[in-house]
Amino acid sequence: LLEREGEARLMLTRRSDQLRSHSGQVSFPGGKEDERDRSSLDTALRETREEIGLESKDVKIIGCLDQIISLHFYLVTPFVGLIPEDFIPNPNSLETESVFEVPLNFFMKSEHHWSEELNHRKFPVISHHFFFKQYDIWGMTAKLILRLLEVGLEHQPEYQVHHLAAPPWMELAQHFDGTEESLSFHTHSPNWNRGI
Repeated sequence: LLEREGEARLMLTRRSDQLRSHSGQVSFPGGKEDERDRSSLDTALRETREEIGLESKDVKIIGCLDQIISLHFYLVTPFVGLIPEDFIPNPNSLETESVFEVPLNFFMKSEHHWSEELNHRKFPVISHHFFFKQYDIWGMTAKLILRLLEVGLEHQPEYQVHHLAAPPWMELAQHFDGTEESLSFHTHSPNWNRGI
């Protein structure tokens, strides 16, 4: 979060088209844990520095939202921090195509939001979208923004946010064989068959 011209804003990135996963998508700075990291916060700060050049000493961490398991079985730990108004991003071109800001109030307006119901591994999921200029902000990024609005800042958007009952991700994850190619589950589970 940062304040510029008297309004609160979110800083987002567009991922490089060269990346193997989620290339070209809009996201918050962040990434996978490294053996050098002592905590999830260390991971978040290191990845933010690597992606947009923001030093950890220049961020004031004000909170941490509940962890979320993504549709691809990543455990996401979202931290909320305040960025100095005079910060100028220095994106790493290998990871980050661009860095841009969106007024927080933008995400409150119904005309900027739409959602669709999709099926993922035979489970219904709601995918939220926000269109800002040339950017489609959706998926986990949109979900985190909605979580920040509703829980972190206690702001209710103009539109109805539908939450379907979450699939049993922890049970699913126990039977996931871990290979990105097969995306299958071990057959020893009495509840889940291979290929779900």
